[in-house]
Amino acid sequence: MSITFIAKEEFFTFHDPMQDGKLIDRKTEIRMDPLTGETSRIIFDPGASFTSIDYSELATQTAGSKCPFCIENVHTVTPKFPNDLTEDGRIIQGEAVVFPNLFPYSKHNAVVRMCDQHYVKLDEFTTPMIANSFSAAHNYLNKVIAQDPETAYASINWNYLPPSGGSILHPHIHVLASEMPTNYQLITLASSEQFYTETGRNYYDTLIESEQDIGERFIATVGSIDWVHAFAPKSHIDFIGVLGASSLGELTDTNWQDLAESLTGFFNYFESIGIASFNLALFIPVSKNSSDRVHVRIVPRLTMGALQTSDMNVFNLLHGEPLSLKVPEEITKEIAVYFSK
Repeated sequence: MSITFIAKEEFFTFHDPMQDGKLIDRKTEIRMDPLTGETSRIIFDPGASFTSIDYSELATQTAGSKCPFCIENVHTVTPKFPNDLTEDGRIIQGEAVVFPNLFPYSKHNAVVRMCDQHYVKLDEFTTPMIANSFSAAHNYLNKVIAQDPETAYASINWNYLPPSGGSILHPHIHVLASEMPTNYQLITLASSEQFYTETGRNYYDTLIESEQDIGERFIATVGSIDWVHAFAPKSHIDFIGVLGASSLGELTDTNWQDLAESLTGFFNYFESIGIASFNLALFIPVSKNSSDRVHVRIVPRLTMGALQTSDMNVFNLLHGEPLSLKVPEEITKEIAVYFSK
């Protein structure tokens, strides 16, 4: 069985002053997410370049004693967990330090300060640094589940640099766990369960098989992770990684090694096209479920043109309709080069 990918083309007719008033038809393509049915729009790309910002000067101004995550402060000014979660109040794993979020988004919300270096550019992230940070996050989640068996949903999240919503330059990730799902977790779980009921198959397995057969959006397999570009992207670029694990208990350090190696490839690509910031979310089923799978999505956050225009607008935030200037199949060809070396 394969998945059906549904798209509808719409055309807007007008006289184009850039082509001496020639009457043209400009296409918008509306794509349906094959899992949830939600739609995204592939819109005309005017060729505006992405604006990459160097935060070196700001990093100098905010580092050291001014940063709660720098070595001078991280072991003294950050909050501590109760002793029944961890005796030392924080989880320390190499340079990674795990502590509570002062302003939590969820019932359980840890911050993983990834490394000692205050400002890490994309090409400076190493596989060991990333893998260790996600392993530390995994360690925290295991402690949470052992203490709070009511926890049903978990995720590891990364806002990198200010355009992504990151409020501190020092690299860090957020770990969330709760009895309550986010909208994304609720919709994808319900949709994958419906798919399993109707077909007897796991949606994520079927997605990877379908994309491999089609060959237009399948990027690469990196160890335990299969990577595709989303058919109906949530941004101008939207990479989806499907892990071989079905639940938290099946994750191992090998998964984090594979994720870290993958991310360094994506970061190299982002740098080549002028992107410096991104959002990443790794969705982890707490209990094993035949219809679900651990998966990750990474989308760039960016500004465009001389005005440094935001990539988010009324369509994204109020219509709930992502826009993409880039065609997924074309991005797939570009990024695949970085995984064939």
